[in-house]
Amino acid sequence: PAYQNMSTLALLLIILVSVLLWQYSSHTRDKALRTARETCKTRGLQFLDGSAALQGIKPVFSGKYGPGLQRTYTFDYSVDGLGRHTGCIIMHNAQVEAILLDE
Repeated sequence: PAYQNMSTLALLLIILVSVLLWQYSSHTRDKALRTARETCKTRGLQFLDGSAALQGIKPVFSGKYGPGLQRTYTFDYSVDGLGRHTGCIIMHNAQVEAILLDE
């Protein structure tokens, strides 16, 4: 029957959209990680743990970037090798919106 073809098509569409969203999110996380690593390198800081963790995600509208998702990633770094500080990268879609350091 025709309704089975429609439900199969809908299921395939949902799977496709899910895969594309996962890939896009993965790309955004990789960009945040590269940004954290480069920020630490250019400022003479030690990038700790080699990771950036997603702390939050929300829909936003920006005058500069338009509608999209704002993702906030955190990472740890050290100034002197002894203390531990937290940095934050705010992404709008796949664009770096802000880099905040706890100095």
